[in-house]
Amino acid sequence: MKSYKDLKAEVWDKNRCSGCGACVAVCPVNNLYFKEESPVKFICDECSCMIVPAKTEEHPLSAEFCKTVNYDVPCGACYDACPRIRELAINDPLGKYLKILKAKASTEIKYAQNGGVVTAILANAFEEELIDGAIVMKEDRWTLEPQSFLAMSKEDVLKSAGSKYLRKGNVLQAFKKAVMEEKLKKLAIVGTPCVISAICNILSSDNDLLGPFRRAIRLKISLFCFEIFDYNKMIDLLEKEGINPWDIKKMDILTGKLRITFVSGEYKDYNLKELEFAVREGCKCCGDFTGVCSDISVGNIGSGEGYSTVIIRNNWGEGFFLRAAHNGYLSYDDKVNVEEIVKLARLKMKRIKK
Repeated sequence: MKSYKDLKAEVWDKNRCSGCGACVAVCPVNNLYFKEESPVKFICDECSCMIVPAKTEEHPLSAEFCKTVNYDVPCGACYDACPRIRELAINDPLGKYLKILKAKASTEIKYAQNGGVVTAILANAFEEELIDGAIVMKEDRWTLEPQSFLAMSKEDVLKSAGSKYLRKGNVLQAFKKAVMEEKLKKLAIVGTPCVISAICNILSSDNDLLGPFRRAIRLKISLFCFEIFDYNKMIDLLEKEGINPWDIKKMDILTGKLRITFVSGEYKDYNLKELEFAVREGCKCCGDFTGVCSDISVGNIGSGEGYSTVIIRNNWGEGFFLRAAHNGYLSYDDKVNVEEIVKLARLKMKRIKK
């Protein structure tokens, strides 16, 4: 029988954990958790030296009451949900898809990244009652601290708009609440490729303990992702450069750089190589740029300022997209620079081979 100890040996101890939190969400006895440390520094009263909190673990920890380990009770839910247990075979850089489009929301969405397409799709889905919940990431606009969020209305979705390139703790924390507490049955999941890969593992598993989660999933939307930055490390960098998190309007990953746009309208670019120190270790073993097992993939590469690139992968995803367009939530055309997307996708695949 598999347990968290197998997960620890095969993933955590090898610095392969993505931080998606699927294992924490599906654990039936709440044995797993993330230990989150504050990035705030303290001044020692005795010698006035700076005290920095202990390093935050990028993987979960065990509370040591796993029933499989202690009582030989069959489980393995955490192991079966993990996206890092099995290598995701990617032969085509973009995976299988029906069409690639350029789209944008028909109305301006505050804080939305470029086209605001994900927000538009979810808003329409809520309005038509196609979904009863959406797992997204929300951030504290003052500190930029990201948090897992269960949106249960069109208004909730609008409040959580905007891509988050920083990660801290459990991305799928709200997943357990949605399924076990709220008993939702029509969930949309929005996340980076590792998150969507975990969701696909849950959907394809025959583990009975994953059944409630499996039956609750209706839509999978992946965000393009080359890498994610550790929240504490990035906040520390910004502080050293005199940048307040509350002065930042949004962040964008462009070709070879991270652009930080301030509320003043000014911006600052960082070469991605400069930020290598802040990239989560678990990102370095991922070769999936667009989220090949999603229903819809969305990113800001290939379509220009103010638009999102949308990769529609199956009829299910196409239905959600076209209904949003039909109801006036978004507009689209097929003028996409696909080669630009393929270039980054191949670069990420090549990094893994190295």
